[in-house]
Amino acid sequence: MKKFAIILVVFSFVLTPSLRADIRLGVKAGVNLANASFNTNAIKTDNFTGFQVGPIIEFTTLSGFGFDAAALYSQQGVDFSESSMSPLNGKSSTLDIPVNLKFKFSLINIAGCYLTAGPYISFKLDNQNSFNQNSDLVQEEWMNKNFGVGLNFGAGFELLKHLQIGVNYQLALNDDYSTGIYLSDYVGNLGPEFKGKTRIWSITAAYFF
Repeated sequence: MKKFAIILVVFSFVLTPSLRADIRLGVKAGVNLANASFNTNAIKTDNFTGFQVGPIIEFTTLSGFGFDAAALYSQQGVDFSESSMSPLNGKSSTLDIPVNLKFKFSLINIAGCYLTAGPYISFKLDNQNSFNQNSDLVQEEWMNKNFGVGLNFGAGFELLKHLQIGVNYQLALNDDYSTGIYLSDYVGNLGPEFKGKTRIWSITAAYFF
């Protein structure tokens, strides 16, 4: 009897938050402003503008804590037009899957704010594994990685309990770009290996049904 009572208490503890939770499905879209941080000051890049879109699910308790998860088609890349080497644009399409802890609080009856943070994984969807950059002195092949992991940080407003407008920062933890063979002069000496991590600012809007 005592074991049965303990099981009931545990079951009630697990079930009660679910009964008090709000689960919603929606659609999310946004504009990406991507750049890359390299392990050398010799490479400078411009911002690359892309977009993201996909379904999102949100789970929120009455206390305001919860999480959201999405599957987003994302267009991102790196633009070498400010580089001392020849101009180059490397664009890629990815499937990003972020899972964020979320905290929501109301300001007035029809508006509130939210904060999010959590990890993401990214899978490259196109076949562009590399792109070349050539000049009179330099020949190098930039490799675009097929898989990535990182962290998300976001904040925004919720209006009329259905529309969320926010800003998100995506920080890659692994190297998204790296060089192949680098010819530093006419002799053909191997130069340094350059590596770069993607940084993406996004302005997003999500509508929950």
